[in-house]
Amino acid sequence: MLSTKYQLIPTDEHSSKETSSAPWIVKFLVIFVGLSTLAFYTWSPVVVLPEASTLATPSAYEALTKWETVRVTSAFEEDVSATDNEHPTTDKEPPTTDKEPQTTHTDHPTTDNEHSTTDNEQSTTDKEPPTTDKEPPTTDNFHPTTNLVYQRSTARTTKASESAGKKKFFVNTPQCQMPYLNPFSKNILKIYHRKYYVVCDKRPDMLKVSYNDRDQTYKLHKNSANSTCCYKQILRAGVRTKADYQYKLLPCVTFSQDYVVPSHVEAVITQCRLSNSSKVLQEDGFSFVHPRKPDRTPPSSAVAGTERRPSVLLWGIDSLSRMNFELTMPQTYKYFREQPWYELQGYNKMGDNTFPNLMAILTGFNQTRSYSKCRPTAVGGLDACPMIWKNFKAKGYATAYAEDWSSTSTFDYLKMGFRTPPTDVYGRPLILGLEKELKKKYIKGIPYCLGRKSAAEYIYDMAEQFTEVHKDRNFFGMFWTNSFSHNDFSMPSAMDARMVKYMRSLDHNGIMNNTIVIFFSDHGSRFGVLRSLDSGFLEERLPVIYMRIPRWIRDKYPEFLHGLTANKNRLTSPYDIHATLQHILELDTPADQLPRPEGCPTCHSVFQAVSLSRNCSLAGIDHHWCGCVGFTEVSSTDPMARTMAEQLVEAINKFLTGLNLTQKCQTLKLAKILSVHRNGNSNVYLVRLTISPGGGALEASAEWNPKTQRISTTVSSISRLDSYATQSKCVLVKAAKKFCVCKK
Repeated sequence: MLSTKYQLIPTDEHSSKETSSAPWIVKFLVIFVGLSTLAFYTWSPVVVLPEASTLATPSAYEALTKWETVRVTSAFEEDVSATDNEHPTTDKEPPTTDKEPQTTHTDHPTTDNEHSTTDNEQSTTDKEPPTTDKEPPTTDNFHPTTNLVYQRSTARTTKASESAGKKKFFVNTPQCQMPYLNPFSKNILKIYHRKYYVVCDKRPDMLKVSYNDRDQTYKLHKNSANSTCCYKQILRAGVRTKADYQYKLLPCVTFSQDYVVPSHVEAVITQCRLSNSSKVLQEDGFSFVHPRKPDRTPPSSAVAGTERRPSVLLWGIDSLSRMNFELTMPQTYKYFREQPWYELQGYNKMGDNTFPNLMAILTGFNQTRSYSKCRPTAVGGLDACPMIWKNFKAKGYATAYAEDWSSTSTFDYLKMGFRTPPTDVYGRPLILGLEKELKKKYIKGIPYCLGRKSAAEYIYDMAEQFTEVHKDRNFFGMFWTNSFSHNDFSMPSAMDARMVKYMRSLDHNGIMNNTIVIFFSDHGSRFGVLRSLDSGFLEERLPVIYMRIPRWIRDKYPEFLHGLTANKNRLTSPYDIHATLQHILELDTPADQLPRPEGCPTCHSVFQAVSLSRNCSLAGIDHHWCGCVGFTEVSSTDPMARTMAEQLVEAINKFLTGLNLTQKCQTLKLAKILSVHRNGNSNVYLVRLTISPGGGALEASAEWNPKTQRISTTVSSISRLDSYATQSKCVLVKAAKKFCVCKK
């Protein structure tokens, strides 16, 4: 372990004993020399700064060029001068005829949506994009670059690091050097386009929902006395393979003014008309989170001890890196920095996409174990999975899980979903019903507006309801959104001001007084123009994560804050978050007695300081996803580079052959070597290449054997850097989708 020693250097080798009779000329010379020295250092342009092994994150606006500063500052001032900078989409009338109640509705995806984007900035039709059933075409293709960020980056460092001649790092420990990336570098600002908040319907509300905290009931208030309104209840309806894909819509029930919503009604679609007309003027969707009835016999573990436990709120946004969060959501970033939120700048994803990274948090399993133990493609497999919310429920917590964009949700995309609701409050029936029954507006191929509100706001409103209703008891909730971040890295800027409102609302309602809030993502941008930049390697691997800790925990367990503060610039992973959730259930348990994640026995709660000697292996992160970079460039014309690239393509073709997909997928060929980098002095290389047909861009980690002149790699160590949604629709095997180019 490295150690830093500090030594006091004397400024004068003579004795410090004061003389009694110094001549006046000596005093004059001393004063003259002092003034001259002061003048010299005042004039000198050299600035000497103290060195540190780990440098703090610079201000968002440090070291920008003049035009960058003007552009970023102007955009930020626009953000803070208005609330949402509302930018309405087209304002078409909802359907004008009453819909007949339907008994069963199905929404079961059969194609890949992992990389679905469109060229259209905004579509206001309520039909699916015509080219595919769930996958709009993409033109947001990979733009190859030749060098990785840690070799030749256009991002500027801060003035402090430039003056000291030192690079900046998110993590700078003996076993992990994770370079700092400037979100406001020129090449990023050239492709970033700030978005405005999208108003799905600018007409005044005909219906308002109010919640009475005293009796915990909801009322439906009609804003016009000359209106007639009714609601259709949304219920879960599927069984077996369709259990998580079907809903039932009951006939419309007309209600009177200030109607009290029955406690069994959890999701509805409302219709309002003028009293003298049959034309439906407005359709809305609403969720109603009612208090969970306490168990008749509380589990002994919930009452055996007297230790106080906090509630837990997981607030997730798909595909949002730490860097892109600072760029696109400056108001939220500023709010977090001004409040007691703790950031983990060295938080590194452990798997490719959403499922493995969330499963590491929720179960502590790696991807292989997640599939073998939880069997997500089998009916009932996920129901038997030891999700962390079961641990909280066993301690008497109310539980909730909700996610937007049903066709690509974490547990349903190419999976069976849940046979029974996994939590006390489950948002999927609501989203299924809204996506099918209400008018939709697409942005970048995603159903952004569902009726008169954005899909994400249904999830966040449900989170507000859930926390408000259960604020006087313990709860665990996970609320995840995809719709404003998955397909366009600029789009989170549209939700920036709204996000601050939600956070302030939680604080104002007293939720944060007893709730640990984790604001986080699964990974950064995995494809598209941002991923294709030099900084894309780290952009993909470093998701954002912040934690808000209640005051009483900060006061009672100050050592937790020491751990969080130390871990700001240490390497952490999703397994550590799982261990932290386990720790929350046993705050007074000694650290060495806390359970460790099965997928990473060396990982632990972030309330404990991470060792300076931690590397990616000790954090449960495969070398392909490791952001602790030490690569040097190898010439792409080197014979060994071509050999490795050709063997990679050969291995991919053999993989497709082994899955008996040669009748569906074309044989791939090496088109071009984009770059090759060697990891330190090891035999591990990072190879970027394009293939034909299809022009797909791949990035692979491979180990080179000098004796056999062969490489070894795994499917999980090969990333697809561009969208493959329209190329691989003929196969359902997820691992094969990123390689398969379907035959015509």
